[in-house]
Amino acid sequence: MNKEVLLYFRTVADEDNDDNNGAQTSVVFPASKLRAMNPTADTSLMLYFDSLRNTEGADNQADEITIADTVVLTITANTHEAVMKSIVRAINGKKSNTKADGLLVVADDVTTNVAGATVAATYVDSNIASCGAIATVAVHAGS
Repeated sequence: MNKEVLLYFRTVADEDNDDNNGAQTSVVFPASKLRAMNPTADTSLMLYFDSLRNTEGADNQADEITIADTVVLTITANTHEAVMKSIVRAINGKKSNTKADGLLVVADDVTTNVAGATVAATYVDSNIASCGAIATVAVHAGS
């Protein structure tokens, strides 16, 4: 049985602030839910995922439009292709970033852990500077 690769993203520098007042600061998406990646600026790459909270075709959501969840990565200017290739290679097991449990850290901005020690931020590609934003759409009315 093949394990699903899970893609991890976190936007906070201090691990103590993860899930800061309910803000979306970390998320895991199954790689199979990645739908697209595209540049949104010279230093931004947006990744689109099937919604974590909504599914198309559910009876109680028949009239709703399901919008993709997104993650924005801040990258070195104009390195979009290199970053996209690194993400795809890592998903396909061509890099050592995927742990045995299937978790692939794409972008983790943490530089201070719970113990207060300084740690290195982790990125699947050296051109990623930070995890800019995570947006998951709200549950459709009636769900």
